[in-house]
Amino acid sequence: MENAEVVVNYGLLALLPTLLAIGLALKTKNIIVSLFTSVFVGVTIINGWNPALGFTSMVKDYMFGSLKESMNTQALFMMVIIGGFVALLTQSGGAMAFTDMVTRHVDSRKKCETGMWLGGLAVWFTDNGNSLIVGPIFEALGERLRVSREKFSYILDCTTSPICSMVPIIGWGVYAMSLIETELVDAGITNVTSWEVFTEGIPLNFYAVLTLGMAGFMAFTQWDFGPMLKAQNRAFSTGKTIRDGGTPMRSEVKRIELPEGVDPKISTMVIPLIVLLTVMFTYLSMKGLWYTKVAGTDIRTAIASGFLLGTIVLIFLCIKRNIFSFEKCLSIITGGMANMMFMCVVLVLAWSLSGVTKAMDTAGYLMRISEGMLNPALLPAIVFIIGAVMSLATGTSWGTMAILIPISLPMAINFGVSLPLIASAVISGGLYGDHVSPISDTTILASIGSASDHIDHFETQMPYATLVAVICAVMFGIAGWYSSSILIFVGAAILIGAIFILHKISVKKYGQEEIVN
Repeated sequence: MENAEVVVNYGLLALLPTLLAIGLALKTKNIIVSLFTSVFVGVTIINGWNPALGFTSMVKDYMFGSLKESMNTQALFMMVIIGGFVALLTQSGGAMAFTDMVTRHVDSRKKCETGMWLGGLAVWFTDNGNSLIVGPIFEALGERLRVSREKFSYILDCTTSPICSMVPIIGWGVYAMSLIETELVDAGITNVTSWEVFTEGIPLNFYAVLTLGMAGFMAFTQWDFGPMLKAQNRAFSTGKTIRDGGTPMRSEVKRIELPEGVDPKISTMVIPLIVLLTVMFTYLSMKGLWYTKVAGTDIRTAIASGFLLGTIVLIFLCIKRNIFSFEKCLSIITGGMANMMFMCVVLVLAWSLSGVTKAMDTAGYLMRISEGMLNPALLPAIVFIIGAVMSLATGTSWGTMAILIPISLPMAINFGVSLPLIASAVISGGLYGDHVSPISDTTILASIGSASDHIDHFETQMPYATLVAVICAVMFGIAGWYSSSILIFVGAAILIGAIFILHKISVKKYGQEEIVN
């Protein structure tokens, strides 16, 4: 962003755009109005409180500016292509045939939600594409078995950034290791590599491990609590998987009607997906997926190429099996692309707000007001807490890492604190906001993938994510004195106990509609 180069101390005002976005989102339940207003207010402050300059600068420097980033334009193109593929795949009847078959074996919400979780784990190579790949496949099944959209979006969100943050060969790992490598070189450390710091810290990435584990645990046990239990009860008792008045982030998938004499076939879905995955992994393998670092551009190229070729194969199958004509296929595809426009607008506004927070140095302000609190043994916990607050306010884990790693790693080196532990504390803190903030792109994409109301997703997920974050703060506090990968089991035990207690309290308040088999 052009204005991001100007360094001005905005003080407490640096927090205003983000707090305004979150507050308006909760009050109005309209994410576009909330984001637009917060961006406009932030840019107006940057331009000396001149609303005329603020408006034009918002469009030129922040909205258009966000599209200067090739990563962002690639992401928008990728989302539109995926939208077209998903629409045709759904209307072709393949997904319907799949859910019909699976439902013979998956006959409860518990099994359905567990399948959603396992599906998310399988798509470990992309945080942005995960929800859009897994979500539509399970949507019809979740609808039939009365899985609330809130729970659906929570499971999808848990299997995006958390799993990607533990994989060193994709964009997440490459980015983190590049930041770590810079600090190691500057400190003259040659006996430890950034790869070792990152990989040794994986068991200490408490937020990622506990979040992934909790999502699977909640699916299997159905021990929901708080607003999530209320949403699950509504879905089971009334069949309303989304609340009355809720606005799904994309059009809902209804049971489709095929032309007379055409029976839905699972292969109509399976064959394009096989082509899609084959193209993706073939390309990524050519780029060294299994033995070297793969650039984010190559990952996005692989995903877009896979979906494009998968779409072509799907069109061929639809025509060959007399499901749709070529013209009808194109009509459905363009309709699916149009459904993605809402998401594209939200993403551009979210990127614009990210630019505003950078220009106002929101992360730096948070760092400055936390100075004087640091102690070597408490450093991991403090770094995690600062990272969690920062990422919640900015909606970005990568921005949080970019600020905290250059600050926390030199301190860890000087204090003799474990580098893998500190690196994991930064990553975990960044993950919290990336996972739960309503302005985070992965949070938005989880709402899109599940066709959930975005604010409902945020409000029901927040208690779950914050419970994990509180336990992580305790674990990093302990790790400052005793750093061991065995601590993850201690954290898991505490988490299960807390879930059990909160579930019992919530059942007394809301009841529980479903008898889990």
